[in-house]
Amino acid sequence: MSYEPDSIVKKYIQAAIDPNRVVPTTGPESPTLAVKWRFVGDESQFRIHYADPNTGFNCGWHRDDDHPELGAVHFQYYLPDEGETNHEAVQFEKQIPTEVLWTVLDRLFQERLPELAME
Repeated sequence: MSYEPDSIVKKYIQAAIDPNRVVPTTGPESPTLAVKWRFVGDESQFRIHYADPNTGFNCGWHRDDDHPELGAVHFQYYLPDEGETNHEAVQFEKQIPTEVLWTVLDRLFQERLPELAME
């Protein structure tokens, strides 16, 4: 895990994931998970994004102003074979950043990667 852009500025964290722990199996390069959190007034915005350099697949949960038609939070993913990015509305029961992050990690590794990376 590392701070980005560096250990002094610390705008977000990025983790390299052991490719041997990713299901379904991916290539030899380490996928990454980037977590950015910021507060705009009383509202938190975040971006939790997974990217696999072996397959080009990437996905993430974003709470920002990019897709107001989907609500406060959306899930987006890119399937390289389709060549387009898809978006879905998402809701979380939890609002505390660490609880949201744990929920996202569960969904990523238990639901979304097996479901989407197998398409």
